[in-house]
Amino acid sequence: MAEDLQIRQEITRDLLERLASPVRQVREDAVEALAVSTEDEDWRPNELIRQDGINILIGLLDDENIHIVGSTLDIIVAIAAAGEEEALITGGVIEQLDQLQNHKDPLMRKKAQEALWLLVPEVEDVVTSKPKDDY
Repeated sequence: MAEDLQIRQEITRDLLERLASPVRQVREDAVEALAVSTEDEDWRPNELIRQDGINILIGLLDDENIHIVGSTLDIIVAIAAAGEEEALITGGVIEQLDQLQNHKDPLMRKKAQEALWLLVPEVEDVVTSKPKDDY
């Protein structure tokens, strides 16, 4: 079990280092590998968050390559769906996602909206109840 944890830590560290590569193809391959890994039912974002992966992912949202941006958005959605919305919000992802709503590619706009919906549900979607006043 401890060996599995160490392997996950090393794989995550390697992928995060590759995400920061100046070589576009290295970044694209790494972000796609990470995005595919989120589809595993056992995937958890804990190690990615612990190793400051949120900041690295946020930086990728400005990439000119739409494959990199799209895969990054898939990872952000997976992190939010795994219950780690707070890590994304405190990392500053909302501002980047807001900017992506004006992206030239309609699929990027749609993915950004999906991520925003997970992080900041519309007010009308939130149900609140107010206690009745007894006079």
